[in-house]
Amino acid sequence: MNTAAAAKQNLTRIEAVKFEDFLSKYPPGEVQAITNLGISRSPNSTPILIKPRLKLHCPNSICSGVRFFDSYQTKKVPLSEKWARIFLHYSCANCRTHSKIYAIMARWNTDIDEGEAIKVGEWPPFGPKVSARVISILGENKDLFLMGRRSEVQGLGIGALAYYRKVIENQKDLIIDEIIRVVRRTGTSETHIEKLKSAKMENAFKDAVELIGDALPQALLINGYNPLALMDQAISKGSYVDNDIDALKLATALRRILSELAERVVRALEDQTDLDEAVNFILQHD
Repeated sequence: MNTAAAAKQNLTRIEAVKFEDFLSKYPPGEVQAITNLGISRSPNSTPILIKPRLKLHCPNSICSGVRFFDSYQTKKVPLSEKWARIFLHYSCANCRTHSKIYAIMARWNTDIDEGEAIKVGEWPPFGPKVSARVISILGENKDLFLMGRRSEVQGLGIGALAYYRKVIENQKDLIIDEIIRVVRRTGTSETHIEKLKSAKMENAFKDAVELIGDALPQALLINGYNPLALMDQAISKGSYVDNDIDALKLATALRRILSELAERVVRALEDQTDLDEAVNFILQHD
């Protein structure tokens, strides 16, 4: 096998990806083979960095969803075998106000006629979009949750678990307040509300969960289980975990359960509001 073929086989093991996927889906810190990093005008010409259209979430109120982002930089960036520092500026093609900036290092591997790149950083920081419903239950701990989410995406299980645990313990009272809102709106027993209020008085999340018992309405149960009890079990198990792999599984479980609870709280309140409006409409038009 010649040198070029060997290099090609080596790079294939890195699992080359499209440049647009590298920018939008991969965290900073690792060298990645890129299938379409640059384009050459002729066989012997210097490859020029391409600036692919990206699909990213735009938080602007005009958009509030996934939109196309384009780079409006006109300056051409040549690629060589030496690593080059490159800044890429992207703007939402819809609102033209929300921006995304990437700092990367890139080179062209002439042996295999393909590119390699490493993402040094980006702003706003890398991390999957978090539902607005989840954000609403996080309060002042939103940034802690987002740091946990970024740790989770990068496979840093112990870090993610620590962040999520801190968020849940800090947000105990707000989470219980949201549950009380659902209990009141669905007309559940006043005894359940008193249990929930008593749970707020406890300092430890575990003690609060034990007091709550069966006070949660059916609409908030996950597969028939109390989501707060599930989170408490995950936190307890996390105290004995000493490796990233197991910690990552527990961290992901914590995040999913907390997120699902937030979604169910909002849905339960919306459903009750819709029901109230329907009843009032009928009564007013009797």
